[in-house]
Amino acid sequence: MDKKKPSKQLPKKAVPPKKSLKDATGPPSRFDYYLIFLWIIIAVVSIIRYRLISVPFERDEGEYGYIGSLFLHGIAPFKDAYSMKLPGTSFMYAVLILIFGHTNSGVHLGMVFVNATTMYLLFTAFKKIFNPFIGLSTASIYGLMAIAIVFDGFAAHATQFICFYSSIGLVFLSGFMKAGKPLKVFLFGLMLGMAFLMKQQAIFLILFGAIFLFLYLKTEKKQSLPQIIKNFLFFGSGVSIPYIIVVLIVTLAGQFNVFWLWTIKYASTYESVKSFDMIMLYFNSTFVPTWPLFYYIWVPALASILILFWSPYTRLQKLFALLYFIASFCAVSSGFYFRPHYFIVVLPAIGLLTGIFIEFAVAQIKQRMHILKSPNTAIAILSAIVLFTIYTNRLYFFNYTPKTVCSLAYWGNPFNEAQEIAKYIKDNTSDTAKIVILGSEPEICFYADRLSASGYLYTYPLVENQPYNELMQEQMIKEIEQNKPAFAIFCNVTFSWLSQRGSPTTLIDWANTYLTKYYVPVGFSDFFMNRGWQTYWNDDVKNRLDHPESSVIILKRKTGE
Repeated sequence: MDKKKPSKQLPKKAVPPKKSLKDATGPPSRFDYYLIFLWIIIAVVSIIRYRLISVPFERDEGEYGYIGSLFLHGIAPFKDAYSMKLPGTSFMYAVLILIFGHTNSGVHLGMVFVNATTMYLLFTAFKKIFNPFIGLSTASIYGLMAIAIVFDGFAAHATQFICFYSSIGLVFLSGFMKAGKPLKVFLFGLMLGMAFLMKQQAIFLILFGAIFLFLYLKTEKKQSLPQIIKNFLFFGSGVSIPYIIVVLIVTLAGQFNVFWLWTIKYASTYESVKSFDMIMLYFNSTFVPTWPLFYYIWVPALASILILFWSPYTRLQKLFALLYFIASFCAVSSGFYFRPHYFIVVLPAIGLLTGIFIEFAVAQIKQRMHILKSPNTAIAILSAIVLFTIYTNRLYFFNYTPKTVCSLAYWGNPFNEAQEIAKYIKDNTSDTAKIVILGSEPEICFYADRLSASGYLYTYPLVENQPYNELMQEQMIKEIEQNKPAFAIFCNVTFSWLSQRGSPTTLIDWANTYLTKYYVPVGFSDFFMNRGWQTYWNDDVKNRLDHPESSVIILKRKTGE
């Protein structure tokens, strides 16, 4: 039987595979340019942060540091310090204080490592979810922008810890997308739950995680409803565990009612900005100063939102980028106050979108003009952005002293002077003495390493138009009278009160009588618009200039009173 001869066929014309933007940076090289570039940027950012580690604490840092110190002494959350913020950031401060020391420099030194780790984690996550260049862009732009003075980047804010934990979560998400193991999705949720513990505005990142996870499971993995529910149980349990642990701790410590009052009842009355004019005022006062420093990043990043629709990324990648930006921006605009450090939360998304813009631009130019043949063109453009950023911020990055940075960022606030005031108090009290601050300057308690005679570290809630203001004022008065603090610090500083029209004056009226009766002034720190702050102690008080714009008065309890 003859074998059947194969029929002759014309060979098919080879069709080259369609290139995506993942290929814009060229074929793999024996040198890992991305990792080398990343470590250089991490080193530069770390050196800049290290140079500024001695910048004095501002109010939020003082609060976190003081409460973190209480934790290290075994004092439960909300027992001797009240706050509407969840205790996650204070816990992180406690860790940094334990490792690097009970100083502002120690905490800021710890932030050098936290920030460097965040950059590496962002690179790792976005390298897997997108490609190495996108990971490099995200990490580099986040690292450089997150230390900028316009974002109070020299400080240790809750928003930086949100980025730290959410970046860990994204690494676990990328691992889940690769391996599909339920443990990864649980850890993804756990890290987003930790981010929420840092500050409540991270709730938007949790929503992003839930929405993207559902879309991924439904459209990419084609999972059935029972399978999706199973994965969401892992995700949801991870998100919930950190908060449940906090509730258990405060309940066992007998502080659940205080915890509930501050984080739920009072927090729910904390009004957001309502009028459009006020929203724009807050936005312009914080965003506009960033424009001349970062316009060459803002414009490409925002343009990338439109570019996404024409880019060859997968539908899932496009959804990720869009949802991640929306969630991050919502976290920034929570309450519409737009504080400078709030913008740190959106910077990873800005780095992601900028990377997308660079890849798209390089691909379009190569396709239409047949130039830019180098496989590292995208890295060259990113390098130019990095160098220009360093150049435009050079005075702040390399010249300004830490105290100058503090004065520029917080003009009119007594943050530099708080260290001198605290030193005087520490030198003139025993370790067990208590002090009280009538105002919102908890950084003095941290520096002095002395317990506050009242759990009210801020007086803002007491003079807001909210239903608990009178009750809070009366409670603070009672705590002060019971504890008889060795020193009282009265902050006649607008930014330390921000009293709202119509709020009760019970506390101020009481303080005028109580302080006159039981205390004597021993020091004054006065602020003049044309001179800055000037501090006087004891006999030097007679040399004070008249009519300062603001004053911090240090009063010592009279002997025998």
